[in-house]
Amino acid sequence: MQNFLITNGRVIDPGAGTDTVRSIAIAAGRIVDPAQLENDPATTQIDAAGLVVCPGLVDIHVHFREPGGEYKETIATGTSAAAVGGFTTVVMMPNTIPPIDSVEIIQKIQARVDDTARVHAKITACLTLQRCGDAIADLRAMARDTAVVAFTDDGNCVQDEALMLQAATIAAELDIPITDHCEDEKIIAGGVMRQGPEADAMQVQGMPGETESNIVARNIELSRRTGAHFHMQHLSSAVSIEHMRRAKADGIRVTAEVTPHHLALTVADVPTLGSSAKMNPPLGTAADRQALLEALADGTIDAIATDHAPHAPWEKAGNFAAAPFGVLGLETALSVSLTTLYHTGIVDLPELVRLMTLAPARLLRLDAGTLAVGAVADVTLFDPDAELVVDITTSGSRSRNSPFHGRTVRGAVAATMCSGAWVYKAPTFDNPSA
Repeated sequence: MQNFLITNGRVIDPGAGTDTVRSIAIAAGRIVDPAQLENDPATTQIDAAGLVVCPGLVDIHVHFREPGGEYKETIATGTSAAAVGGFTTVVMMPNTIPPIDSVEIIQKIQARVDDTARVHAKITACLTLQRCGDAIADLRAMARDTAVVAFTDDGNCVQDEALMLQAATIAAELDIPITDHCEDEKIIAGGVMRQGPEADAMQVQGMPGETESNIVARNIELSRRTGAHFHMQHLSSAVSIEHMRRAKADGIRVTAEVTPHHLALTVADVPTLGSSAKMNPPLGTAADRQALLEALADGTIDAIATDHAPHAPWEKAGNFAAAPFGVLGLETALSVSLTTLYHTGIVDLPELVRLMTLAPARLLRLDAGTLAVGAVADVTLFDPDAELVVDITTSGSRSRNSPFHGRTVRGAVAATMCSGAWVYKAPTFDNPSA
């Protein structure tokens, strides 16, 4: 493999707690001491002046639709989009067709990952058979015989509390996290966006914030009773945040993520953006958004994740109520997060890097998020100040359902390296030798 010496960049390594201009050296696909390569004429030198150099970004919540929905996304196209966005590790959800609920299916998915993925793609497995919420899948067999990193019925939420208690007891025994799409189906009542004047004006059914917060509260109690690690996905409501803040103060083993779109947008954007801003959980109120921003800043929310959810253009076209939930996220996540969080002073740059690298990696115990000597050489280079207009028509994804198309953002990925090989270089990246 080619050796590289990346020089003059602002290196932010949250694992070491460092933020300084220095060199990063890569040999045989791993991080090495720069002194090892400084006088090696065969080493390719990359001048990263003006760029941030950090561990490859980590996204613990993506949907790649393979198998069963390849017209929306595949493992190949999804990981290509991830590379464009600076991500070198992604965690795939199991709401495929068929769902990923057995050792046999996991092994088939792993073979596709091995054959087609451009970045590291990790697999989650269903909590229940067929994601139906009626019977627990064979969690012990999947934990024993595969490398699944979490259990989840994401896209669905197990409604039967006794069944979820049983699953949590097994997950605690196995010490594997449950990542949960928190949704109380008893009160969702066909809602397609957040309840309020915007839903009334659009003449569609709204859903209250309690749709989410009721299940967050339930999961906190189940974690308290079993010791299972419950990770709450894509939080969107102020009430959910208060539940999480109290639970963490009580030492309960719960964590949470938030998406860039819930941080940047509110329900007031939905009438203008239409189905491009239809996701589940839905965009919340301005007060909800403020609660999310404060929770990210004070540590109540542990990480940023995209919930990258591709849908074909024809599925998102037409009637808002009938359109599927979900938006793209991988290619815009860093730019939107820089714009929303760093350039507004809510978090500093080292903290934002941590929230998108080391923090999500630690939540699911992934081998990622560090530039330590000996680590796999997953590296992202980005310009935190570059302005660009999001153009989703050039996306590496098979789908185009982004709420940020046409929006000016500040911050751009320059290049992405995975396992010591460049998997993305922006057209503006002026290091042709890379």
